[in-house]
Amino acid sequence: MEGSESSITSGYQWKEPSFTSSKGMDKALRILRDSFMGRIPEDSRTTVVSLAWQELWSKAAKYLNKDELKLLGEAFVYAANKHRDQKRVTGEPYVVHLLSVAGILADIDIDIETLVAALLHDVLEDTDTSFEEIKEKFGTNVAILVDGVTKLGNIDFKTVEDYQAENLRKMFLVMAKDIRVVLIKLADRLHNMRTIQVLRRDKQLRIAKETLEIYAPLAHRLGIYHLKRELEDLAFKVLEPDMYYEIRRRVRKKLPEREAIIKEAIDVLSKKLDEAGIKAFITGRAKHFYSIYEKMKRKNLTIEQMYDLLALRVITNTVVDCYQALGIVHTIWKPIPGQFDDYIANPKSNMYQSLHMTVVGPSGEPLEVQIRTWDMHWVAEYGIAAHWRYKEGQTKPDDLDAKLTWVRQVLETQLETSEPSEFLENLKADVLSTEVFVFTPKGDVISLPKGATPLDFAYSIHTEIGNKCVGAMVNGRIVPLSYELQNGDIVRILTSPQGHPSRDWLSIVSTGRARSKIKAYFRAMEQTEKKERLEKGRDILLAELAKHEEYDDVDVESLSPSLNKVARDFGLSNKDDLFVAIGEGTISPSVAVTKLIEAERTKSKGAAKPVVQVKKETDSEIMVEGSGGVMVSLAHCCCPVPGDQIVGYVTTTRGITVHRADCPNLLRASQDRKVAVSWGLKTKAYYVTRLRLEAIDRAGLFADVTQAINAAEGNILSISAHVVDKNRARMNMEIQVKDVEQLYKIMARINSVEGVLMVLRG
Repeated sequence: MEGSESSITSGYQWKEPSFTSSKGMDKALRILRDSFMGRIPEDSRTTVVSLAWQELWSKAAKYLNKDELKLLGEAFVYAANKHRDQKRVTGEPYVVHLLSVAGILADIDIDIETLVAALLHDVLEDTDTSFEEIKEKFGTNVAILVDGVTKLGNIDFKTVEDYQAENLRKMFLVMAKDIRVVLIKLADRLHNMRTIQVLRRDKQLRIAKETLEIYAPLAHRLGIYHLKRELEDLAFKVLEPDMYYEIRRRVRKKLPEREAIIKEAIDVLSKKLDEAGIKAFITGRAKHFYSIYEKMKRKNLTIEQMYDLLALRVITNTVVDCYQALGIVHTIWKPIPGQFDDYIANPKSNMYQSLHMTVVGPSGEPLEVQIRTWDMHWVAEYGIAAHWRYKEGQTKPDDLDAKLTWVRQVLETQLETSEPSEFLENLKADVLSTEVFVFTPKGDVISLPKGATPLDFAYSIHTEIGNKCVGAMVNGRIVPLSYELQNGDIVRILTSPQGHPSRDWLSIVSTGRARSKIKAYFRAMEQTEKKERLEKGRDILLAELAKHEEYDDVDVESLSPSLNKVARDFGLSNKDDLFVAIGEGTISPSVAVTKLIEAERTKSKGAAKPVVQVKKETDSEIMVEGSGGVMVSLAHCCCPVPGDQIVGYVTTTRGITVHRADCPNLLRASQDRKVAVSWGLKTKAYYVTRLRLEAIDRAGLFADVTQAINAAEGNILSISAHVVDKNRARMNMEIQVKDVEQLYKIMARINSVEGVLMVLRG
């Protein structure tokens, strides 16, 4: 997607072709050339498109039927026509990128819908194509996949990290409905990394860093190891070029010697397996450069100690054969203690299964051995993508939905996280990190990020188990809650009805899920405690006020303007904050009551000034200093409400118009025509004001915004919404409120709605 141009030419009319044979492949190219008549002559550009299309066709024709191949051809011509005038930074026609992305997915026998979506994955972002157009031509599923891969558009974000986080939020929302969107995203990123050398160095570094921190770990989380390995090596090459080429040079220099040792090991093991009647395919397993670098850092080794690490992969037909092969390996070579993992009995969360061990090989060097079945091998290489390899009539893998519970957990956590940076931090901690596998007392396997503690384990089981945790046992022994869990640990959480989180836990847990649940608990506690202090403070103030005979049995709401003034005198926002301060003992109730009575008396003196009715239908009052019998109205340009600072403006025909003090129209007006005005006694009147907001467009946004307004007891008079661009929505509304305090509560609630970027007064 990097480096495309924006000029688009449309108007090509599709002709119904047949793409059901190799002739169909040629026909697609012929139609494509015809559609570019006068634009792209028969030259190197059409040659590179032809080669890319032929490569995709040859892969897809191995497993797609005739109707599916026809649809693939249609998608190819449609995409090429939409991107006809666009080029990548490499100088190639843009469609070559789309064909390459689809080709990466065709390598794993992905279904036709995903291939079509891969060919179309940039049309929403880079052309004038609409979601409805894709839906009508290629179906709803394809349209949803394309929309899921499409980036957020031209929304202003404070930082690159915020933009990155919002894109990931969107991708995970779509992933929860259809995981195939991330397969397209990974293939798209892989091809971009293969051609990254044409970009500026600063852009290379940013993309490579993002690839290493997010996309490669995501491929690992999905079990797609062949993508993970290449993404890591390509990013490593950009970020640490000197180390990359040094490791590659040393590995290649030692290659003949390594191959001789591996050949000897294969010959010995093959002979023993044949004697036991076990059919197996054995290969030397090349470690990719980044994994060598990672192990060097993890074990503090030099290149000389690392580059010649040897590895074998044994692929058998059955699980029984795997364990028999394990026994034979141990009879040939001495196992190294503590270097055995059984991922067949205890699969990883990304469905990976294999037996891992390290033995002393024929050369006396450590020899890594992996043993798995053919089905396990396919899943090990292609992970979640293997689900689409199973055709009708074949046994499908275990329920796909159960394999993706972590996607729903990411979405659950992000709902409790308002800051994009916090969401990104939680995502990296919970999903895109090295895993440890521990057991519940019942034997269920739980996957957690490396560095996780029993508290992380507790919150991964259930929020209440975490909140009520009072201790933990690991492998039958009491351990501190800060204990770092290790692979194979059996964890039991001790709970109590009286248990509750401690703020110290935030420094103990390592998962975003646990951290967000603990924060949510304390937010709820603070709200409850604040409400209790508020009610207590109100009762204390009323009791103190009742000592003054004229204020006995007074309605506290009638005192709101004066209470708000007293609150501001103490440096507080409003009367509620004043009640809280009195309730927690930081403000003396007698001092507050003295100030309150003074404010009421001052207000009474001011009320003797002429008062002018503003609008009969609202029964509200505004005082104009030194004037009476003057027509007064509220300005429609800024819609002031009680609590706003206001200024009057003398008009030639409409009396005095009352504006907010910060109204742009007032700032440009003549100073001589401004008069002092103030709000009178508070009534039960409602005032009309306007709001406008911008948000990331999503299903349910309109309903969530209106619900937020209703929750703050605002009255909606009118509301309009429209999409500004592909992913941004804008709303304009008129609402009725009692005062500015209620207005700001409404704005705060709207700001908390998922996806809302800003809300301003109109």
